[in-house]
Amino acid sequence: MGLTCLCVLLMWFSCVLSARLHYDARVKLTDQGIIWLNFEHNHRNIVKLVRSSGFIWAGGSDILYSINTALNSKPKQVKLPAKNECKDKSDCTYNISLLKEGANGSTLFLCRTNMGSTMCYHMASNYSLTDPFKIGYELDINEPSLFIDNMLYFTKSDMGLYRINSMNTQAIWPQSTQTELKFVKLIAGTGRNQDKVYSFFTEKHKSASKDLGSNLWIPQVSQSCMNDKGGPKDELQSSWTSMIYARLFCGDKERGYHFTQLIDVDTVEKDNDMKIYGLFRNYWNMSAVCVYNMTEISNVFNSFVFKSSTKHLVNHQPGMCVSDSTRLSSDTLKFMKDRPEMENWVMPENGPLLFLHRHYTHIQVDRLPSHTVLFLALESGGVHKVLEERVQNGVFVIAEFQPFPQGTHITSMLLDRSPKHLYVSSGNELVQIDLQRCEVYGNDCNACVLSRDPYCIWNGLQCAPAKENSIQDHPYCMPEVAKTKTELSATASVQTIPESARTFLLCQIISYHATYYWYHGNTREECVHTDAGCLYLIESMNATHDGLYRCESSEGDYKRTVIQYELRMSGSQVLSVTPIVLLLLTMSHLLL
Repeated sequence: MGLTCLCVLLMWFSCVLSARLHYDARVKLTDQGIIWLNFEHNHRNIVKLVRSSGFIWAGGSDILYSINTALNSKPKQVKLPAKNECKDKSDCTYNISLLKEGANGSTLFLCRTNMGSTMCYHMASNYSLTDPFKIGYELDINEPSLFIDNMLYFTKSDMGLYRINSMNTQAIWPQSTQTELKFVKLIAGTGRNQDKVYSFFTEKHKSASKDLGSNLWIPQVSQSCMNDKGGPKDELQSSWTSMIYARLFCGDKERGYHFTQLIDVDTVEKDNDMKIYGLFRNYWNMSAVCVYNMTEISNVFNSFVFKSSTKHLVNHQPGMCVSDSTRLSSDTLKFMKDRPEMENWVMPENGPLLFLHRHYTHIQVDRLPSHTVLFLALESGGVHKVLEERVQNGVFVIAEFQPFPQGTHITSMLLDRSPKHLYVSSGNELVQIDLQRCEVYGNDCNACVLSRDPYCIWNGLQCAPAKENSIQDHPYCMPEVAKTKTELSATASVQTIPESARTFLLCQIISYHATYYWYHGNTREECVHTDAGCLYLIESMNATHDGLYRCESSEGDYKRTVIQYELRMSGSQVLSVTPIVLLLLTMSHLLL
C-alpha cells in the first residue's frame, strides 16, 4: 500500500512539474485597493456574506450588518426584534441560523433559531420582518440552503437534504444514513431541469473501496424533484422518493491521481449553460479546481443506468419527476430507499486546474467576456486572484491579496461582480478589495500586459481598468529605448558612503515571476532576497565600490531597470552605519 501511494505521488508531482506553471502570485498586495470595513462594538462572529437588493449583508449568530454598495457605505448594524414572549432573559434571543438572497420582492430572507425552534422571515426595505413561518428544526448558518417558490431547502450535515414550505404543510426529510456527510452547495436546476434541485456534498466511506481506498471522502451530487410529496404511509412517507446520486470525478485517470474531498463550489452562466467550479483537496492536502457543466450532470442522471439492477421495475424510471409520488409502486419505493447511485460518474470538462502546495478554503468565480478569473481563499488568510488557462489545464496566479495577518481564518468570501469588488470576512474583520487597482502593475505598457489581469488594459497612457467587453491582451508594446550611461547616471539616486562603512542597496520586487540582478558597471551581481526586497550588500566601502549601480528585472523577453544608485565614497573613515538607518535612507529614496 505504501509503495502504491508513493508511485501515485511521484506521478502526480511529475504531472504538475511537467506543466511548468507559476504557482506563486506574480504580485503581492497588502493595502493597495483594500478597504477595511469596521464593525461597531468589535463583533467577532461574522461568518456569512450575502448579496441581495444592492446590499452586502454580513451576519453571525447574533449580529447582522448591511452595506449599501451604491453609496459605498460603512457597515450599518440591523436591529432585529427580540422574541415576543419570554419566560426569562435567556429565552429572549434568537440566533440567526440562515441568511439568503431576498425572494418575492423582499430585501433579505433569514431564519432565527431559539431553543431548537426556528422562525423564518422576509425582510422589507425598512428592516421589518414579514411573512413569518415556523420550522421544527434547528438550522446552521454555515449549511447551504435555497428558497424557491415558497419552498425552503436546507441541509443538516450527517443527516441530509430537507424541504419545507412556508405554510408548513409539506415537509420532506432525508432517510437515515450511517455515513458522515458534509454539504457544500445547493443549486436550483435551470431550463429543462428547472423542476429539480441539486445538492453537492462529500461522503466519508468507512468501508474499503476497490477504486478509491478506505476511509476517503467521496464527492457526490444528488438530484431531487421539487414537487416530490414523499411516499405513502407504509413506505418513505415524507421522505424523498426521487433522490438519485452520482459521483463527481476530479483528477486524471491515466496518471492515476484524484481529488476526493469537495471543499467549496461556485457557479457561473456560460454559453447557455451553468458551469460548476468545484474546489477539491486530495489525500496529500493539495488543491485543485474541476469544472463541470449542468448539461453533463443532467445527462448522467437521465441515462437511468444505475449500479443496481432496475429490470424488475415497470412503468417508471427511478428519479423521474411525477405529479404524485405517493402513488409510486412498492418496488420503485424499495429501490429508492437504497439510495440508488448512477453507474456513470460526472466527469469534468477538462483536466483539473492544479495548485501545488496550496490549501484553499473558499472559491468565487467571475466570468468575463474572454476570460474566467478565480478567487481562492488561503488557509493563511490571503486571497489568490487566478486566471484560468486551458493550455495544459494551467493557472496563472495574477496577485495575492494579504488583508489579514498570517494565520487568520477566512470565514466567508463574496464576489460583487458589478462594481468588481471582493468582500472577505475573517470573523471579526471585513474587507472590500477593489479588483481594478491596475496601477499596482507598473506605469508602462509591457508591465501592464505582463500582469495578464483581465480587469486591466493599457489605454495608451497607463494601466487602467478595462471597460466592458474590452480585452486586456494588448497586441503590441513599443520596445524600450536603451539608455546611455550618461542618461542612467543622470537619473540615479546619489549616495555618499563613508569609507569602510557597511551598507546595502534595496530594490523593490514588483513581480515575483521576474528574475532580479544588480549591475555594477558591466558586472552582474546576485541579489539577496528578503521580505523588504532584493538587496545588494557592501561589507566595507572602498574606492572599488564607487560608481553606478542598477537593479534590473527580467521577465520573459521584458527587461527593465527598477532603480539606480550612484555611490560615492567620502574621504574620511567613520563608524559603520547600522542596517536600520541604511534601510530608512534607502526607503526614502524609493519614495522620492
